[in-house]
Amino acid sequence: MNNKVEKIAAIVVTFNRKDLLPKCLEGILTQARPVDHIFLIDNASTDGTKEMIENLYKDNPLITYIRLSKNSGSAGGFHDGVKAAYDWGADWIWFLDDDVVPQPDCLHIMLNYKHISQCIHPNKIDIEKNEFMFESIFDPSIGRMTFLNNISFKHGKDFSFINIGCFEGMLIHRDIVSKIGFPDKRFFMYSDDTVYGFTASLHTNVIFIRDAFLHKEIAFKNTATPLFSYYAIRNQFLIKEYLKKYNLYNKYWFTLNLAIFVFTASTKQAIRSRSFKIPVYVLRGLIDGIKGAFYEIH
Repeated sequence: MNNKVEKIAAIVVTFNRKDLLPKCLEGILTQARPVDHIFLIDNASTDGTKEMIENLYKDNPLITYIRLSKNSGSAGGFHDGVKAAYDWGADWIWFLDDDVVPQPDCLHIMLNYKHISQCIHPNKIDIEKNEFMFESIFDPSIGRMTFLNNISFKHGKDFSFINIGCFEGMLIHRDIVSKIGFPDKRFFMYSDDTVYGFTASLHTNVIFIRDAFLHKEIAFKNTATPLFSYYAIRNQFLIKEYLKKYNLYNKYWFTLNLAIFVFTASTKQAIRSRSFKIPVYVLRGLIDGIKGAFYEIH
């Protein structure tokens, strides 16, 4: 019988959130099932995060602070964080953004499901008490998401099967990381975690837990910035690359859904966000995606 005690490393990626970051770290450090280490990845913050960490946490042996030379987005930050945790020897790697605070029993509850899944997601509620509607299915045949509005929880289930990921809370086993690699830096932001979870689903059941909670310290947003819109469109071509890799690409459906996505982002999101720069960034994302120009813009 294997009685090995599994090591758990948390990864926190932060960028200019020095006011919220201590709450996140405190939530991780006070878990009922303690984490064994925290890798704090700073995406070159300019708001004094480095000085705050040095003042508050420099003597904490559980925290390794890694400051990147530039902002590489969530994709780049989690890529470097997962690599650090994996090389350290973590059996489980817990992804956390800097504006979420896990409830004290969050990790303990998630680990109760490890016999079902090696890629586990907690529930989430924002500062306005809105619950995260994460129960979703990505259909690779059409390249689109179907959102189920947590229907499983509404009918009494304590978890649901999904095939996507979210870097705000994902708990993944090193065996899966060894098969799928680290998050793809090229995404920078948007769809990086969706694709990572989808890739994980090819090797394990990916699940979403009802009773393990993160508290998000800001409100869920339903608007887009120009930069977000750029990556949302451009990264569709990275998704296309993954679909081709797994022989799931359908040219007709991809093109149709891309056209719908471009139209929606250029009109509905521009009006909702009151930013008429969005159509310009959408067009730029479309051009760069077609060209395969997956560089970073800020």
